[in-house]
Amino acid sequence: MNLISIDSISKSVNSKTLFQDISFGINTGDKLALIGINGCGKSTLLRILSGEEEIDSGRISRNNECHFTYLKQKSSFNKNDTLLEHILGDDSPLMNTVKEYESLVDKMAVEESVEVHSQFDRIMIEMDRLGCWELESRVSSLLTELGIIDKHATMGTLSGGMLKKVALVQALVSEGNLIFLDEPTNHLDIETIVWLQGFLLKSNKAIVIVTHDRYFLDTICTGIIEIENEKLYKYEGNYSLFLQAKALRENREKREQERLNTVLKREFEWLKRGPRARTGKDRGRKNRIIDMMDQRAGEEQQSAEFSVNDRRLGKKILDVINISKSFGKSEIIKTFTYKFRKGERIGIVGPNGSGKSTFLNIITEKMISDSGSVNKGINTVFGYFDQMTEKMADHQKVLEYLKETAEILKFDDGSSHTPAQLLERFLFPKSLHFSELGTLSGGEKRRLYLIRIILSNPNFLILDEPTNDFDIQTLSLIEDFLLDYKGCLIVVSHDRYFLDRIVDFLFIFDGKGQIKGFPGNYSQYSDYLMAEEKVEKDNIKKNRISTRIKTEKERKASYKEKKEFAGLELEIENLENEKTELERLFSSSEVTSEKMTEAHIRYSSIEIELQRKMERWELLAEIIEE
Repeated sequence: MNLISIDSISKSVNSKTLFQDISFGINTGDKLALIGINGCGKSTLLRILSGEEEIDSGRISRNNECHFTYLKQKSSFNKNDTLLEHILGDDSPLMNTVKEYESLVDKMAVEESVEVHSQFDRIMIEMDRLGCWELESRVSSLLTELGIIDKHATMGTLSGGMLKKVALVQALVSEGNLIFLDEPTNHLDIETIVWLQGFLLKSNKAIVIVTHDRYFLDTICTGIIEIENEKLYKYEGNYSLFLQAKALRENREKREQERLNTVLKREFEWLKRGPRARTGKDRGRKNRIIDMMDQRAGEEQQSAEFSVNDRRLGKKILDVINISKSFGKSEIIKTFTYKFRKGERIGIVGPNGSGKSTFLNIITEKMISDSGSVNKGINTVFGYFDQMTEKMADHQKVLEYLKETAEILKFDDGSSHTPAQLLERFLFPKSLHFSELGTLSGGEKRRLYLIRIILSNPNFLILDEPTNDFDIQTLSLIEDFLLDYKGCLIVVSHDRYFLDRIVDFLFIFDGKGQIKGFPGNYSQYSDYLMAEEKVEKDNIKKNRISTRIKTEKERKASYKEKKEFAGLELEIENLENEKTELERLFSSSEVTSEKMTEAHIRYSSIEIELQRKMERWELLAEIIEE
């Protein structure tokens, strides 16, 4: 079923055209990503789809059956509301009933009056009548899965990561068949991102998402919509398929450009021959040249394929000896020692609030540790890209801001670049070089701040959440630069793709003050954890089976049990086949929402049934072998 149809819409903001005459549709079950460089109009398009912003021209048609939820980058809230009041904040009979039910549950815990019991009996009947139990169960389940224990904490007391989790729960439990998600992974730790990825993968709702998380896109998406040079390109499949398809399209366009350039060269030669008798045919030829010139592609964006000149590190780089840090009774970093070596590329991962940024502030001496010492080498020069962009003077020009740091930057190949050339390398067109800093977007300021740090030519680069606020193309440029960087590197990031490309060692912050090392990137660490978890589960199963066998007093299997054992193998095979068929169904766009719901319910029951039958099969296998 088509939910929204977009037909030849155009939009400009502050005299800048974002997109012209773009068309596409959103159907039931679609999982679409909007991608493009910062400022191309992704968030604007989401606001247009949700009806919050008007279009300049074109038409948008919405199916009467389309009901959507919109998760914005920054959610608005009343700081005095509890998180439960915020989640159930929609003014609908369903939400209001669940909100009253939750309130009465809390009230009954402290008051045993006849009046409260009467109110509770009434709300129970109302919950049954409206079918609210599923919603109440979903809210409680999601809060538990995301580690949110105190449902009565006020919104004004929550951290950025917790606010994002609460906003996610509100979006995911809302009624409807379509969800708009604008940068849902920002401010989330990796564990929560993986959880969200799995949740959306199983959801039968249509999804339109803006995110720079490439693993997320690769796992979730059934289609990619790219906004580039005011046009829209739609690709079927996930992010990997998009990369392949885009490369093919650009190759075709390049060949077409080469053909046009050849023809234009020949036509310009004709024009240079001077005035001639202007026949209708000649006028047609001139018009054809103009048309071909209009077809020529705009200036191609360049990638930052360069590395800065190596500032030599000394024998001692950075020694961190027995440092620790606590805030009140909360122990953030327990005793930790590490001696950094030349060329190390370390990623830092851990849950929000586990002390990652605190650690960076201690080693750069922006914060004093409670114990131990931090000894920096005499030649060590930090470049610290933290989460807060430094204060910029609104009226200062972009180029002037960079020239305060350096007038020229030398590269390893012997060449040198000016700040203006560096700006173009990092996707700042010449038209922005003399713009005032106050006119830049948040993402552009972050990118400019990073360029300024690079211009200072550090030999120990520290990046705290560098992937927030950057588009995928900018991230690719940063990654290419970092791959050629010769100095020491520390990166705090929740972007698994970024970590996999850049680092080869991890500091794991467990949230209890411990910091452990792991030799490898994030995917290797994830594989290690999965293997450890499997071993642990297998051991638990074996112990359980062994215990159950002993209670059977080592008796021999009966004929009935042998027959059951043979039948179980066939039942398990049939269930696994049915499970595979349902997984194929989930990726189909031709299934009704009712069928999709039934399929999800059946899928859950199959998983439970398979678990039960597998455990029985393993027990019987042990008895029969005895």
